[in-house]
Amino acid sequence: MAGTRITIVDLTDDAALPEAETWLTPDELARARRGTPAVHRRRVLLRAALRVALGNELGLPPDLVPLATTPLGRPTVATPADLDGSCSASGELGIVAVGPRRIGIDVEAVAPWSAAVLDEGWLAAEERRALVRLPEAARAVAVTRCWTQKEAVLKALGTGLRGDLAATVTEVGRTDGEVAGCQVHDVRVPHGWVASLAVPPEEKENPS
Repeated sequence: MAGTRITIVDLTDDAALPEAETWLTPDELARARRGTPAVHRRRVLLRAALRVALGNELGLPPDLVPLATTPLGRPTVATPADLDGSCSASGELGIVAVGPRRIGIDVEAVAPWSAAVLDEGWLAAEERRALVRLPEAARAVAVTRCWTQKEAVLKALGTGLRGDLAATVTEVGRTDGEVAGCQVHDVRVPHGWVASLAVPPEEKENPS
């Protein structure tokens, strides 16, 4: 999407942790500390990276970015209205997207294929049928992409995983296209991960 800037984040960088912690609010730090040291590090570095990316757009230092979180856990920028950010983490890799309108991004590590995923309840019937028609070697990446597209779309729509994953139907094997009214785009990430960006349709202004 034009104007969207994407940053890959190394979530293992212990040297960056002390400075990153100074950019977070007390509430953000408290949330980050509710976990193991590895979880704490990942949460701090990802939130700090989001603050840095937004600060670059706003001309502000990271600690002064007016960043808040909705009750559903979505980051939101108090001002301006035409700037949005989204972030995601999987294992050692984080990803941040900042753009001029509502967006959602998700990254997931590719796990070995297991047919058990077909019974987990988050895939639509047509997605399950499409997956088993693929060569087995292609299924792990394909099912991971299904997940990232669904989660990116639900983030962009503001519901997060409280939305209906099975009702958010993707076209298995397709990297770009439309899902639940949103445009989805494959994002280049290191080998072993898959990432997707989702952009909802533009809101039309009411006629005067």
